[in-house]
Amino acid sequence: MALAAAVGTPPSVVAASSPVLRFEALSQPLADDPSVAPDKLGFARDAYQRMTVPVRLSGKGPFRFLVDTGSDRTAISRELAATLGLDPGPRARLHSATGATQVAMAIIPSLIVSRRTLGRIDAPLLDAADIGADGILGIDALRSERLSFDFIARTLSISTAQQAPDIDDRHAIIVRAKRRDGRLVITDAAAEGHHVSVVLDTGSQYSVGNAALRRALERRGALDIRGPIELVSVTGATLRGELAVIRDLQIGGTTVRGLALVFADAHTFRQLDLDRRPAILLGMNGLESFDKVSIDFASRKLRLLVSRTPPPQPRIGQR
Repeated sequence: MALAAAVGTPPSVVAASSPVLRFEALSQPLADDPSVAPDKLGFARDAYQRMTVPVRLSGKGPFRFLVDTGSDRTAISRELAATLGLDPGPRARLHSATGATQVAMAIIPSLIVSRRTLGRIDAPLLDAADIGADGILGIDALRSERLSFDFIARTLSISTAQQAPDIDDRHAIIVRAKRRDGRLVITDAAAEGHHVSVVLDTGSQYSVGNAALRRALERRGALDIRGPIELVSVTGATLRGELAVIRDLQIGGTTVRGLALVFADAHTFRQLDLDRRPAILLGMNGLESFDKVSIDFASRKLRLLVSRTPPPQPRIGQR
């Protein structure tokens, strides 16, 4: 969740006509052409172990954009928007992990990721230093696509639902998801035996748990707290929490063991109506427990290829 929270005009004074954006770092779907072969993009990691891919804006670039399945909109840094001379767009109300506020927007005439082109995008403006990249690629650019992360080869494939998946169904664990405010939510999951809703969030270094899950684990005496921690948002805001380790997170028939989890009062849980029952925003440290992960937005399907070796979990002191 590249956590997004902007400092500025209080939410109470935002005009009722402002667009409402939902962001976790915190438009038009891509053309669905089965004749276009999937493309493999080498992905880089930023300082927080999140993934960035190259994109081109109006024929210029490439620029590095953070892939964030927890953000419903694509965003751009103020610096890049100024360099490209982008026109301003309408202001908007932005919901993030730390609350709601008003943000300025810029108009991106076109965006190309891999060989897929999007038309006009009204993109929120954020500071490059806080994003850690030139922009954020949200689910408005991905809602009709399939993302396949290969953590061994370090590649990201983008394809349409009509094309064969990168992960063979015969060898994969397939998990169905529900769509909520554009995000994919897995309900076939349990943490330490407690049923839990899991929101996929590739924009976050850490996975984040809510207060309801914490209470459930405390009652069972299954909570291993390591200490306080702060998560940094894409606007420089912080979300304070406590770093813990849970022994197992079961997703559809496979188990992630020793998952580092930050318990924090994220606004996202209230926004998605997931604050009253156990829920997790599953970040990169959880997804990298698998060798390959395929996220199919069109069919709301998650394919998992089980990893042979668990990845190292973030240590306290890292953000």
